Amino acid sequence: MLKFISEILLSFSSCFSRTAAFEYFVILVTGFMVRSDSLGVTSVIRDLALNPKVYPCLIHFFHASSWEWDTIFYQWLKTAARHAPLYRISGRTVLIGDGTKRAVDGTYMPCTKKMVQESESASKQAFTHCHFFGAVGVLIGNLTKIFCMPLSIQIHDGDKAICGWKGDGSVSHVVQMLRDGFRAALYFGRCLFVLDRYFLTVPMLEEWRNESRRHPDLIHVITRAKKNCTAYEQPEEYKGRGRRPVKGKAIHIHELFHSAAASFTSAELPIYGGNKEVRYLSYIYLWGQKLYQPLQFVLVEYEAAQVILVSTDLTMSVGDIIIAYACRFKIETMFRKFKQQFGGLFYHFWTKAVPKLDRYRRKNSPDPLSLVKDTAERERIIWALKATEGYVLLATLSSFLSVVLLLLHLADRFLSLCTHNAHLDSAFLTATDIFRYYNNRSSHLSLSSLLHIFHIHSDRFRPSYVRKSFPAVHCPSSFLFSTSTGAVYCPLQFQ
Repeated sequence: MLKFISEILLSFSSCFSRTAAFEYFVILVTGFMVRSDSLGVTSVIRDLALNPKVYPCLIHFFHASSWEWDTIFYQWLKTAARHAPLYRISGRTVLIGDGTKRAVDGTYMPCTKKMVQESESASKQAFTHCHFFGAVGVLIGNLTKIFCMPLSIQIHDGDKAICGWKGDGSVSHVVQMLRDGFRAALYFGRCLFVLDRYFLTVPMLEEWRNESRRHPDLIHVITRAKKNCTAYEQPEEYKGRGRRPVKGKAIHIHELFHSAAASFTSAELPIYGGNKEVRYLSYIYLWGQKLYQPLQFVLVEYEAAQVILVSTDLTMSVGDIIIAYACRFKIETMFRKFKQQFGGLFYHFWTKAVPKLDRYRRKNSPDPLSLVKDTAERERIIWALKATEGYVLLATLSSFLSVVLLLLHLADRFLSLCTHNAHLDSAFLTATDIFRYYNNRSSHLSLSSLLHIFHIHSDRFRPSYVRKSFPAVHCPSSFLFSTSTGAVYCPLQFQ
């Protein structure tokens, strides 16, 4: 297990221009894996028993100029494509994309947006200030369990002014999401990109057509249409004079559930954890005002639900389209575990260069970041944004090591335990449990032994105190997992 961790992390050494930066990278990734709570860098120092004086150095790492986000990200994609047990449908790797929010209470945090509070609790406010992230994940696993592993989690809204300072063009969330999918597909090969109905837009399809010209057959998109979706038949054969028609008769897709009910086909498909009976019907129509892109529309009846699925692949089987879209909910599970259990969004990077947050700013008011003119202040804001996205990237890498360790090294023992325990959620397990399991049975797993692998002998990482592990009798394997109520704490033993 340690050999696998060392192989993965050593492949990132070329991403850093300073040896010390790579050492901090190893410490942070390892700390994210073994921490017992979600208090950011503080948790890393406490659970690795590091000297508290190293805290400013770890914070400075996220702002350091010795590494670039893109360099680590592309190495991360290469590593994931090489080591992850990919789950494929129709010979294609399955990518899933969606957006998520992270409420922030910081007054001076960049890219903060006022957005609708999605909560059923009447005690919460109607609006909240948050960071809006766009995430792309890949399905991994085996016949027993399938996980959604995060690949790219970046801020997709509120950074228009910062993009202008960098000389980059600002694009919408749906376009940026598709670009992130193509970036990942360059390393994973032919992919299916599963999105929800929010992303079925003309700009998304235009971006897909442009990218597909450069990378033919690299990505096909599977999404969902709204109930009021209107498509068009193919235009009739052109005869006579005048302008050539670009579309045919308008079709209200949802009405086909009633008018073509007798044409539906029934089948059992492996979706949602079992073989479920569904009824479906497929058509190829044109969609999109002034675009008229040919799409495959799949009408699905499942239990009491009627769903319209859409695929850019006109030749893909209907069953595979339904199976692929049924996996979309895996990213929702990933979000919940990444936030609540793994603490991947528990950051707090800020700078006084950001104008103070005005919680009562009107919608049409100018972006406060656009009012920042000083070059030094702009640089500080860019560094704060880099620190935020760098923190999330390291948490993403740590979660990959956690899940892959589970699948490749401890699949039989831990998945069977998790499957038969109603109190355990197996969708997203952390390597913390693996480390604790081995630590109570072997003295070889310690911070000093791990750092020795990477030839890190600096005094700045020397533990300030020694924690003793609980006896194995007090830490049975059935309690080594993080539950929905919180992680069971079992500290590591350091030599």
